[in-house]
Formats: sequence, C-alpha cells, structure tokens
Amino acid sequence: MKIFFVISILVSLFLQQFTQAAPAQKIIALSPHSVEMLYAIGAGDRIIATLEYSDYPEEALEIPRIGNYTGIQIEKVIELQPDLIIGWKSGNKAADLKKIESLRFKIFYSHPQNIDEIALEIIKLGELTGLQENAEAVSIRISAKYHALKNHFQQYSKVRVFYQLWHDPLRTIGPNNWNESLINDCNGVNVFHNASTTYPTVSLEDVLSKNPEVILIPHHSGKAWQKTQIWQKWKNIDAVKNKRIRILDGDLINRFGPRAVEGLEGLCRAINSARNP
Repeated sequence: MKIFFVISILVSLFLQQFTQAAPAQKIIALSPHSVEMLYAIGAGDRIIATLEYSDYPEEALEIPRIGNYTGIQIEKVIELQPDLIIGWKSGNKAADLKKIESLRFKIFYSHPQNIDEIALEIIKLGELTGLQENAEAVSIRISAKYHALKNHFQQYSKVRVFYQLWHDPLRTIGPNNWNESLINDCNGVNVFHNASTTYPTVSLEDVLSKNPEVILIPHHSGKAWQKTQIWQKWKNIDAVKNKRIRILDGDLINRFGPRAVEGLEGLCRAINSARNP
C-alpha cells in the first residue's frame, strides 16, 4: 500500500493540470500502448478509433484505424467527435497533434519513460474514464512486480549489454531512453551509454571493442536468425563465445504498456544468464 500512496501523490503533482468533468465514453487512442492501458482498466470498449499496430489484446484488432506513424486522418477525428483523445508526442506527427489541439478536443498525452510512469498514467486514465478502482488495482499490481524485480536483480553484479535494435545497418541504443532504463533496472550496463545520439548506428568492430557479455535482440516478425547470423564470425566477443545472444519479445520490451513488466522480467533473466554459466 505504501507504493500506491506514493503513486497517488505523484499523480496529483504530475498531472494535476488536466481535468475532465465527466468520464470519457468515446476515446481515440493514438498509440498501441494506450490501447493496452485502456483495456487493462476495462475501458477497451470505449475506444472508437486507433492507429495501425494496435494489436493487443486480440479484441483491439476490431477497432477502426484512422492512420499510422505517417499521419492521422483529421477528418475522421472530426467525424467521430471523441470526448477524449490520447496522444503520443514521440509517435504522432506534431502537425497532426497541433491541428487536433486547435479543434479544441480534449487531449491527454501519454509517454511514460519508465515502468513507474506507466503505473502513474494508468491511474490518470482511471480518473479520466471513471474507472479509478480498476486502474488502482492494475497500477498496484504493476508497481509491486516492478519493484520486486528491480530489487531482486540490483543485488547481483553488473553485466555489459549490447542491445541490437536492428541488424542492417547495425543500430543500438544510446543514453537516457526507455530501453536503457530497463537494462539499468536489471543491473545491466548499456555498452553504448556514452554515444552522442539516442539510437546510434555502430559497426561490428565498435561492438567488439565494447565486448558485451550479453547481446539482446528484440524481435517482432520475420526470421530471428537473420538478426543473429551477423555474429557468427565474431567469436572474440564474450556474448558470442559464450552463446549469450538472447531474442526478446519486441512487443513486451518496446511498448510502454502494462505488459512491459513482463518484458522486463524476460530481459532481466536474459542479462542474468551472464552471471549463471
């Protein structure tokens, strides 16, 4: 309950500027993670439109699509007349969001940077939909599991981690982003923490010089072996030599939704493989 008390205080400070007189009944959710949050608190049936790639839970596949990362069909937004829009500043086009704001629709922006912030946003969505009790239960469950995992793995030694976002060209993560925060939660060390960009392109030689103990590869579709075969000739890298190349569920690890704590558990266990030969 102490966790919930802290979360409640943070919510009031972090989001107190956004209020809504009546619970939202017609919602447009402009990100896959906000769709998952709404379903988690029991508001999935209130979503009247979303964007492509909103595919969880299975029922979400029936929601009408009004765009994707390249743009939102503003005319559809006007036609649907939602009483709440959940926007995503890093995933929706700025011009589209500005246009929606100019039309005076109510907008709540969702962009959690860590799992604690997911719990905060779920509580706020509970307030906006009138489903506070559901949201509090979900938030407490996420926070409890998150802090239990974090506390458990913080007691172990640090592990050098290479996070492979893409293989051609080879792209990874730099400092201060969602994926690095999860690696830190597992007491891992992002070997490209000192990169000058958030998602740098690197060479195989760069990775060799960092000598990661584990290589993590988020996977969504296609053939996973295509993303791993580039390492077969690089036996001098600890992760390759010791067969510690781990494939992760990309939806769990890269979405800012309730399932992220499950993704964190898998990521921590993958990192922990370097500690348990």
